[in-house]
Amino acid sequence: GYIGSNTWVYSTTNAGANWVQVFTQTGGFINAVHIRLDGTGFMMGDPVGARWSLWRTTNSGASWDSTGLYLPQAGSEAGYNNCLSVAGSRIWFGTNNTRIYNTTNNGASWVIQNVSPYTSITSIWFDENGSSTGYCGGDSILKTTNYGTNWFSIGGPGTGLIVGVAGLTMWGGNVWYVRSGSPIIYFGFGTGQWMIDNTAPAGTYRHVATDRIPNFPYLAFAVRTNGGISYKQVFVQGIKMVEGSIPEKFYLGQNYPNPFNPVTKIRFVIPPAETHSISSVQLIVFDMLGREITTLVNERLNPGTYEVSWDASNYPPGGGQVPSGVYFYKLIVGDNTNNGGFTETKKMVLIK
Repeated sequence: GYIGSNTWVYSTTNAGANWVQVFTQTGGFINAVHIRLDGTGFMMGDPVGARWSLWRTTNSGASWDSTGLYLPQAGSEAGYNNCLSVAGSRIWFGTNNTRIYNTTNNGASWVIQNVSPYTSITSIWFDENGSSTGYCGGDSILKTTNYGTNWFSIGGPGTGLIVGVAGLTMWGGNVWYVRSGSPIIYFGFGTGQWMIDNTAPAGTYRHVATDRIPNFPYLAFAVRTNGGISYKQVFVQGIKMVEGSIPEKFYLGQNYPNPFNPVTKIRFVIPPAETHSISSVQLIVFDMLGREITTLVNERLNPGTYEVSWDASNYPPGGGQVPSGVYFYKLIVGDNTNNGGFTETKKMVLIK
């Protein structure tokens, strides 16, 4: 929070029933706080005395220390609310000075990732599990596939600064963003093609966030200026449940169209868990030499009929493509077929 000329941080250990002040700074403005699952954390605020306000915690935010986190301010640069992303010892935060600051050693040293000609980076997201794919936003959505060493624009409809961007943990191809002054949540697969995912009945969006812990279905939240919160359950990249009726047995369908160029769809069926032992459901694409091309599904799924798309023009994600030829897709359910699991492989043909 910010009161008068001071910034404050409060912490709760009982789900909000009581709050305790754990930090204050005269003349400061804290923009974002991130606590890791092990209780270590990082906090970023606008510069005070020509030095960025950077802080670490080792006790879930009960106390904060800036020792060893010196980063000088360049000119009059400042940060933005929520514009912080943490993945292990990697940390990124955006500025209004055509730059993103990045550390790979938890703040011991910093490098500048230049995003010129884009002046303001008002939001940023990286997969907390360590994917090299990330997104940031200001006037446009920028994407990286190498931890931010290079950024490129993938556009984005709407007007106003992008004040929130988030993806799905472990699935960097699904991304949402919101713009300042807008009631709309935009969704895409990181390819530059966007759709409207939700339009709020009142208020405008301020921030959007997704699961930090892998669960299924995944959860997404967005907060609005009128105090409203939008919430949804989402499926992983390219997968959707197309039928909720209870199936009787496993089934892996033939992809369609086949041959295809460059997008094809695959259906499969998962029966009730009582009939088998499931530790995971995987759908993997291999080439003729048995080399894994991509994993389309790697989740625990509820019983039902599912459909997943594969865009062969976007692998590896962020650019590139696989050549024409014969490919195989394999459905693997559970640990092994002797314990009630299931596995089946089918062939598909990519023609360009």
